[in-house]
Amino acid sequence: MDNILSASLDQTKKVLIGLGEEWSYNYKNITNDIAYKNLIDQAKNGYDWLIPYIEYHYMKNHEDPRKEYFKKLSDLIKDKDYYIISTIYDYSDPDNFFDHDKMVFPCGNIEFLQQKHNANGELIKVDDSNDISALMLQIDNILKNNGKLSEINKVIYSDDEMIFNQKRREWLGEQYNEKAYLPKWSDYQNWLSGTLSEDLLILELGVGLEYPTVIRFPFEKIAFINNKAYMIRVHEKLFQLPGHIVKKAVSVQSNSMDYIKEA
Repeated sequence: MDNILSASLDQTKKVLIGLGEEWSYNYKNITNDIAYKNLIDQAKNGYDWLIPYIEYHYMKNHEDPRKEYFKKLSDLIKDKDYYIISTIYDYSDPDNFFDHDKMVFPCGNIEFLQQKHNANGELIKVDDSNDISALMLQIDNILKNNGKLSEINKVIYSDDEMIFNQKRREWLGEQYNEKAYLPKWSDYQNWLSGTLSEDLLILELGVGLEYPTVIRFPFEKIAFINNKAYMIRVHEKLFQLPGHIVKKAVSVQSNSMDYIKEA
């Protein structure tokens, strides 16, 4: 294990973890599958709304390549009092490597659907949606050349299109519904308030500048305010530290998933 990470884990019981964009699902894997690639290429011709569902179908039917990295991270922190905050919206943990009560995803997830034009509308669990189940079957048929894109209808609820409850680039103009993550955010804030006078390891992994006000800047502030905090920032490109915390933090230029795998 990296000597800095090993020593830091040994010296603390509390660990605050930020998972950023480097931990997002690599959708390039989908384009390596000729059937899915052809389907996505077809969808780009007037059926762009369907692409997130095709990606979801692929994820549900293939093992997540991030699994070994999640497993390794969970092994490192299994005996710690931890909280994970992440900007990735495609997190999946069917093996329950982590305590889901100790995780928050402010940028959404793949568990809920929301109304496209209503930030205060109802959230629907994807696993409970008969419409999504039917849509997945239709995608099955198309992949087997037994169906057509023109036969698939958008998922509608209360006269509004349903989309995944996620902040993703193609939906930046839509109204993001925050109701799914806000209760966990409150739990996170309560947990964080209990670390102010405690030894705290802040482990920031792969957090870039896509949503810096969610993890990157707040983590720097926590490291600065808490006299007993120590931060490890790992990123392939954006590993730099601001001057006011250089004595309380270390930066590692590395892909953060590889860093954890090799720990």
